[in-house]
Parts: sequence; structure tokens; C-alpha cells
Amino acid sequence: MKIQKIAILSSVVMSIFAAPAFATIGDTATYKFDLPSTAVASQNPPYPLVATLTLTEVAGGVDFLLTPNWGGSAGFSSNSHIERIDYVYQGPAFPIFTYLSGAPIDTFSYETNQNNMDSGYKTDDQHIKIDFFTSNTASRFDNDWANSSWNVSGAGVDLTDFTGTQATSGPKPSPIFGVVSVSPYSLTDPHPTPSNWVTSPIPEPETYAMLLAGLGLIGFIVGRRKKTDM
Repeated sequence: MKIQKIAILSSVVMSIFAAPAFATIGDTATYKFDLPSTAVASQNPPYPLVATLTLTEVAGGVDFLLTPNWGGSAGFSSNSHIERIDYVYQGPAFPIFTYLSGAPIDTFSYETNQNNMDSGYKTDDQHIKIDFFTSNTASRFDNDWANSSWNVSGAGVDLTDFTGTQATSGPKPSPIFGVVSVSPYSLTDPHPTPSNWVTSPIPEPETYAMLLAGLGLIGFIVGRRKKTDM
């Protein structure tokens, strides 16, 4: 009977800590694009980091900072440029987009078609696509720019709108958070050289902290129960 009670208590505590909480200003989430969007069976990891996307909760929305690994990956050439980033979203409809700084952005698209994500991925919910300028324009996102930053806002838009959902695609790496497109991007064999690279949803340190806190609470309660029964 005691074991059953402890099991039930454990489930309750874990569900509380596993439930997504509303983000507070300053909270961040970081995604590293280091997996080629090719069939898992054809991959030969590890791969160099292609780009990092950092999300920060701000008043009224979320700031995004996309930083390509220009000098840290041999896959980039002098002609390489970022074409697009497409990432999952499950917040309120028709969010507001604001360009902030860095490489200029050509178009912002709010997509409700779950089957229309880059590289054939299907999203749990909606997704957002950021298109940069094409290769034949002076404004293209090449190594003249260290990064590009924008904001997504609107009533109810929150950091958790971008961390509580995902996308999947058959034999490709799944689940993922998003796809970044680079042209051209070429690694030395036997590595694949796709233009599209993806990132897995990785728990932030805050998630692990909450998990440990939950386990600690269970241990404390069990300890007190033993003393009471003695």
C-alpha cells in the first residue's frame, strides 16, 4: 500500500514539473543546427555546427537571433549564404513580425499548412518561415553579416509557443524544432552535403533543474513518511 502511494505521489509531482510553464522575461532557449536533413541511415555523425538560433522571452513576445557558424565549419565557402529558416510554432494565429538587426530579411510567413515545412517535415501545429534575400542581391545573408535578429509578438505569444511543439519526417532525424537552409554548403566526403540542416528539441538547463527539484521533493516526502512510520 505504501509503495502504491509513493508511486502515485511520484506521478503527481513529475506531472507538475513536466507541465509547460509560462515563460518569464529573460528566459531563453537555444537550438543548434548540426544534423543534415537526410535519411538517418545515410548519416555519419558527428557534424560541425552550422548555425545557432537563440530565443529570448521579452515583453509582448520573443526575440530571435540566428548566428551562422561562418568561421567554425569547413562546410561554408566564400559564396555561402543563409537562404531561409523554418521553425515550429503553436501560439496565437497571425503573430506580428518585426525585423531587429543584422542581415536584412526579405519575407516573413506564418504557415498553417502542417505538411508545408522545409525538407518534407510535418509540424504538430503551425510554423513560421523567414526568407532572406537571394544570392544575386547585395543584401543576401552571407559572411558579411555575423547574425540576423527579429521579433515575433502578439497577444499571448510566449517562448513556450516555440518549445512545446515539434516536426517529424519519416526516416529523417525526428523530432526536430526547425530547418535552416544554406547554399552552397559542402563538407568533405564521406559526409553528406545537403543545403538543409535541422536541430533537435533539446531541454534547456532549467528543465533539468525542475526535474531534479521534483525528484528531491519526492525523496524528502518519502523520508518524512519513514520517520512517521517508525
